Amino acid sequence: MALVMASCVKTKVYQVNDASRDWFADTMNVRFTMMDENDIMQSLRFDAAESYMTETGTTVLFIPTDKGEHEHITQSGTNTYGTIRVSTTISAYKHDDEHEGTDEFRMYFNEAIYAMRIDGNLFYPDKCYETDYDGGMDYSAEYLDSIEVGGKNYEGVMHLKLVDVGYPRTKNFPTEIYYAKHFGLIQCTLDDEVSLYRMP
Repeated sequence: MALVMASCVKTKVYQVNDASRDWFADTMNVRFTMMDENDIMQSLRFDAAESYMTETGTTVLFIPTDKGEHEHITQSGTNTYGTIRVSTTISAYKHDDEHEGTDEFRMYFNEAIYAMRIDGNLFYPDKCYETDYDGGMDYSAEYLDSIEVGGKNYEGVMHLKLVDVGYPRTKNFPTEIYYAKHFGLIQCTLDDEVSLYRMP
């Protein structure tokens, strides 16, 4: 009987929304230049975005009641001196709340994790956690129609800014980030001191 019921459970596939895919850099494995206020330049490269699936499911009295496959897309980048390590992951999950239909967005930037749900250009920030500590950090997230960085205009930009943190910050902790659709990282501030700008 259980085998019959299990065979009747259909697997639902959850894929990342098309609007969410725009947040990945189109140009992969190509180095670009970042410059700070002292005109010190360094290069940064994003790897190709990778997609993979994971399976989920629930059972009642050992009988499957639902099954799902969820798409995850991830892309990573690093700079010359290792002071910037960025990994962005967008995951498709079913949400049974007011954010139904949104994707989960996580940016691992050095030792910080910026986590939120996204729906196109709408952001719903969650409490973020730093990997080496149990405390959390609060931040703001806003969508900018456009911004000029390094003499180039970028359209569709995610602006993340640290508000408060309840633990000692590690070196090169990102306190402000500008992340553009189809390009990735275009500007960031580390430790509230060093700002890096992407050059065209």
